Amino acid sequence: MIITLGALKILPILSTEESPTTATPINQSPRTPQTVTVTKVEISPLKHTLEATGTIVPFESIPIFSEKTGLQILEIFADEGEWVNPGQTLASLDNSVEQAQLQQAKATVAKNEARLAELRAGNRVEEIAQAKASVQQIEARVAQSQADLTLAQERVQRNRSLEAESVITRDRLDEVINDERIKRATLEENEARLTEAKQKLAQLEAGPRTETIAQAVAELAEAKAEYQVRLAQLQNTKIISPVRGKITKREAKVGDITTASRPLFTVIENGRLELQIKIPETQLTRIRPGQTVVITSDKDQTLKFQGKIREIEPLIDETSRQATLVVDLPSNPSLKPGMFLRATIVTRISQTLSVPLESVLPQDDGSALVYLVQPDNTVEARRVETGEILSNQRLEILKGLREGDTLVLKGTAYLKDGDRILIP
Repeated sequence: MIITLGALKILPILSTEESPTTATPINQSPRTPQTVTVTKVEISPLKHTLEATGTIVPFESIPIFSEKTGLQILEIFADEGEWVNPGQTLASLDNSVEQAQLQQAKATVAKNEARLAELRAGNRVEEIAQAKASVQQIEARVAQSQADLTLAQERVQRNRSLEAESVITRDRLDEVINDERIKRATLEENEARLTEAKQKLAQLEAGPRTETIAQAVAELAEAKAEYQVRLAQLQNTKIISPVRGKITKREAKVGDITTASRPLFTVIENGRLELQIKIPETQLTRIRPGQTVVITSDKDQTLKFQGKIREIEPLIDETSRQATLVVDLPSNPSLKPGMFLRATIVTRISQTLSVPLESVLPQDDGSALVYLVQPDNTVEARRVETGEILSNQRLEILKGLREGDTLVLKGTAYLKDGDRILIP
């Protein structure tokens, strides 16, 4: 195709003596008609394109950090180039401290659950009966103390009279008075114990207070919350992939200590890539989202595929005055971030006249010649203006022909204007 097009533009035409394909018409036809094959002038689609270059970048690149810092990396389960799924473990950290804290929190929860269950179950019959017996025992002691005090008071009265009559000494009276004081103190102590025992019995018979149960419920909820915190901290000692994607970079190494500043892995979500193409801002009027882009590589001649323009970035680079087009790329293992690619953007498709390349003969003045078949089976040597080379080895015709015209396809080598032909 390229050789033919170049020939149409620059190859010198042979002289009349050297080539039978001169445009100079002759008036006489050969006696024997030339056998040829013919073709028709057709309407073909013409793709108008814009050439550009671009670089492959990830559509969504996700850095994965460790939630826990200062922990040592123990194991690594994924490497660069591997596909991972959401929730998949990529690496594990030293979690001995977090394990111990979780067990402690679990024990606290169990303790508070038992306490709450005990309060809600109420007091046992045995405890109430024991409390009643205690009250009765203390009541008996109070009664005994009361009797002892009464007797001591009577002795004090009698001994006062005897002391007045000088029957007993003052020391003896003081002993009796002191004994009465002891008996009073014993009575007061037993009465206090009786009051305490009765209050305890009343509490046991009434059951736990609402406030006590509410407090136990709150303490249990607090213990459970602490357990969840410890569980989350333990789970954070595993590095988990948040999305499905392809690992493009692994910084994690066994034995390293995690930090908040360095990602351990970088994942491209769903492995999705895009091509960012740079074009002059003056060409933006020819571009719109959805246009087809044919993509090729200078390094890999077998790499050729199509994409579509997803968006035109709104900002123009102030230095280069270039706009950025974003093209969705298909899934292809040969495509990698950072690759340099060439893009041919189909800006418009129009309809044009076309003929097979083989039917057009180049001329020395840059024009082209075809042999137009006439109704009487003679040929007319006609100069035409050509355009772009199309697909399927066809050439655009700008001037000189009409749709449906019949041209000589094969057998033009020895034809001259006016020659008679034979079409099998």
